[in-house]
Amino acid sequence: MAGTGFGGRGRRAGCAPIRELTPAVLTAPSSFEVQGHAGTLTSWQTLGQWTYDLNAGRDELPAALKSRVAALVQGETDERARIRKVYEFLQANTRYVSIQLGIGGWQTFPAASVAANGYGDCKALTNYCKALLQAANVTAYCALVRADEPDIHTEFPSTQFNHVVLCVPLTKGAKADTVWLECTSQTNAFNYMGSFTGNRHALLLTPTGGKLVRTPRYGVAENRQERRADVYLDAQGNATATIRTLRTGLEQDYSNALLHNLSSAEQKNKVADRLPLPSFTITKFNLAPGVATSVPTMVETLGLSVPNLAPPSGKRVFLTPNLLSRTSSLPVAVGERRADIWLDNAFVHSDTIRIHVPAGMKPESLPAPVKLTTAFGTYSSQVQTLPDGTLQYVRQLRMPQTRFARTEYGAYVEFRRKISAADKNQLVFVKTES
Repeated sequence: MAGTGFGGRGRRAGCAPIRELTPAVLTAPSSFEVQGHAGTLTSWQTLGQWTYDLNAGRDELPAALKSRVAALVQGETDERARIRKVYEFLQANTRYVSIQLGIGGWQTFPAASVAANGYGDCKALTNYCKALLQAANVTAYCALVRADEPDIHTEFPSTQFNHVVLCVPLTKGAKADTVWLECTSQTNAFNYMGSFTGNRHALLLTPTGGKLVRTPRYGVAENRQERRADVYLDAQGNATATIRTLRTGLEQDYSNALLHNLSSAEQKNKVADRLPLPSFTITKFNLAPGVATSVPTMVETLGLSVPNLAPPSGKRVFLTPNLLSRTSSLPVAVGERRADIWLDNAFVHSDTIRIHVPAGMKPESLPAPVKLTTAFGTYSSQVQTLPDGTLQYVRQLRMPQTRFARTEYGAYVEFRRKISAADKNQLVFVKTES
């Protein structure tokens, strides 16, 4: 067993893991010993039992802290609300450090040590939160997980984990539910695993051994980007735009990281780098948490000045209504493709863009509606004329989390090509003034 410990942050995504593409031999001992602590590795149950026993009794808190927690949740009858108060207390009073030396790769600091010092690694902070919840009369279990990397081989019990999170089964109420807590972050949303530890297996550590469970799965219903924009065009083809983008679930992870790690000016620069416009000035910028739902949300507000967005050509003006959500096409495979197609995260992107044109300009040609329905996802876009003469462009792209056989790559390339072509469709306006 390699003493790698459990303590990473972040995540890669978007490609098949190397283990899917290359031969590999996996090994694990049937019995082992780490600094005098012996165990067996014949099942997930035995691995979990060894880890649980290694950390048993290290969740004792000072009496004064127990009293403080009891006072914190006093009078709160809702179990989820009690858990949230304890979690927010943890976030406000601790910070993360990595401990991976020797047995420290597996065994936590005592909870009393974290209480005294205010820091610990993922094991220590998770164990500390477990102890705090216990003081609030809530039972929780530590869970080992492979964070920031592809999911574990569930059929091969072994030490494939690098992180620890907290699992809190709710015991009250008619409907069974579970709260999951990331204990290393001061900014992580309550009961949200994100791309770091969501959509994978974890090893729950219980008094009777380990049990493989699923962390929360985030699909199309959770991962949304909804953009609404008003574009005001002048007679010379210059434009101003006001844009509001709501992102939820995995779609908001990047924006959330910007908000909590960068200054406002740095956030603005990062957002500007991702705008697919050749020339523009950001005249207004704001990034803030949205209204809380079952997953965290972020709202990005932009004001843009866009010169030559639709430069005139004689009496006509050409405008691509898809301002910011254009999908690129993919290269055709050269030779035989060897890997399956991986669509890593499910999501839905929706755009509603209203285009306001000046007097003396009217639409001459509108692109035909486009609707694509495939196993890879669905796409639609259309332009409508509203009663007040404003043009409204509506686009939606829904993509699943799935994988397809490598022989389907040609069809997937064609799907992406059609989306890319539709995203480039133009409106044609004609000037009516002499």
